[in-house]
Amino acid sequence: MRMSLKALTLSAWALVGPGCGRNTPPPEQPTAVRVATVGRAGAPTDARFSAEIQPATRVDVAFKVGGYVESIAKVRDVDGRPRILQEGDAVREGMSLAALRTTDYSQKLTEARAGLAQARAAEEQARINFDRTTKLVNAEVATPAQLDAARTQRDSAAAAAAVAGARVEEARTALDDTQLRSPLTGVVLKRAIEVGVLAAPGTVAFSVAETQSVRVVFGVPDTLLPNVRLGAPQAVITQAFPGQQFQGRISRIAPSADPKSRVFAVEVSIPNTDQRLKPGMVAALSLREGGAAKLEPELLVPLSAIVRAPGKPEAFAVFVLEEQDGKAVAKAREVELGEYLGNVIPVKKGLNAGERIIVTGASLLSDGEAVEVIP
Repeated sequence: MRMSLKALTLSAWALVGPGCGRNTPPPEQPTAVRVATVGRAGAPTDARFSAEIQPATRVDVAFKVGGYVESIAKVRDVDGRPRILQEGDAVREGMSLAALRTTDYSQKLTEARAGLAQARAAEEQARINFDRTTKLVNAEVATPAQLDAARTQRDSAAAAAAVAGARVEEARTALDDTQLRSPLTGVVLKRAIEVGVLAAPGTVAFSVAETQSVRVVFGVPDTLLPNVRLGAPQAVITQAFPGQQFQGRISRIAPSADPKSRVFAVEVSIPNTDQRLKPGMVAALSLREGGAAKLEPELLVPLSAIVRAPGKPEAFAVFVLEEQDGKAVAKAREVELGEYLGNVIPVKKGLNAGERIIVTGASLLSDGEAVEVIP
């Protein structure tokens, strides 16, 4: 019986074993990707730069005195209801932005006023004593020494009254400083306080910017600096408004280069009465004069095509579409990048014009992986 059971078991394994060996897993499907052809942007006379839009003036508004925040200014919301001032709201010069609890400062002002009244009473009494002593000396009833003492007492009382008056003004100023007011007409870029928090002296509560004009800041290498002139007109474009140019003038050229990047900061001032240009936007511009004509047009690729280079976390790469054994594969290629220009970035080394790179799905690929190109 035992031998029969063993033989049956071996027979079953013999039947099942070959069948399992033939059930191989199906081959992996190639990853679906989208590709684009690398092209050059701009004419050979263009030296393209990325830039950042900054407000013409930005002020961090801080409390001079400390205390609990009692209130924050309110504005009308889109539905007409009042709400607390927040980022993006317009403010006027002199407008109260926030207020601290005034109880402590009101008490100090009252105390200072009482001290002033006491000092003035003492000053008046000292003046009366001096006048009386002066008459007594003239009548040869009091001595000159007594007159000198009365004069000293009078002068001391006058000085004490002046100190008390200064303390009143100091207390009044501290009470006024519990109101935080906007130093300019503009918009709120940041609010860092809430009602009820304890604000220490020097706490920055708001960042306010004047945006009727903006500054476009970019860096220029020393080889192109002779082509940049103060007051020269300069056109600027943005990704937010494709096809539109914003005209401005070069308003500042840094006298020295940045010690790290070795480029000179240049600013272009642009009118912004319609408030379309917002601080923090990315802009691009081209310099077209002099030495800029010697530059080669740049290769531009979408930011979505850039990945970390395999085995080199500090480097960047793109996946180039190649044919291998009749199949499309993605080959990683290390590249050297320039400064980003909105949603595209120039490639200085590693690519050639006309090559096809993967722009969608690159982050999911590995080097040499089979891919399927989709429209």
